[in-house]
Amino acid sequence: MTERASAWSDEEAGRSGRLRALLPHGATATAVALAAIALAAASLAVHGVNGRGLVGVVLGPVLALLTAIDIRHRLLPNVIVLPATAVVTTIVAVSRPGDLPGHLLTGAVFAGVLLGAALLFRAGVGMGDVKLAFLIGVALGAHTTETAVFVTAFGSLVVGVAVLIREGRSGLRKTIAYGPLLALGAVVAYFAS
Repeated sequence: MTERASAWSDEEAGRSGRLRALLPHGATATAVALAAIALAAASLAVHGVNGRGLVGVVLGPVLALLTAIDIRHRLLPNVIVLPATAVVTTIVAVSRPGDLPGHLLTGAVFAGVLLGAALLFRAGVGMGDVKLAFLIGVALGAHTTETAVFVTAFGSLVVGVAVLIREGRSGLRKTIAYGPLLALGAVVAYFAS
């Protein structure tokens, strides 16, 4: 094996080992798998076997997995978010080519808003949240993403108030995983549209 190939293999093994360490195990893995199957099946049942339904078949399971990872590790891995974005973009491009620019713009605007929040409030929104917002915007398009934003904001308010009630003033310094709230907003909006 050449030195370059050996280095590449070591790098890939390191990446796959890190991802494996992030993946849910035991009962959580079972719950994520069941949620993923239910979301994929519901996507096809609600939206049919078309571009919109296929977007849900990808988006739902990815959001279920990312929710579990973010709750436990406070991380939204690029190795999951970026390929999912590529697949969703391809589905939109093939099924509704005329809508693709609007979906990409929606993703960019949603990601841009969260990027602004990440730059202003460094301890709150992370770059994984920004990339997830882009995925959600591309998947849902403008109208549905608006609904997702409102559901996410409401969910954030509810969680924030709950933390303050439970923790008191010290809750103001506490951070929460934002990915699950983004996922909740996206799933509710997707099925409500």
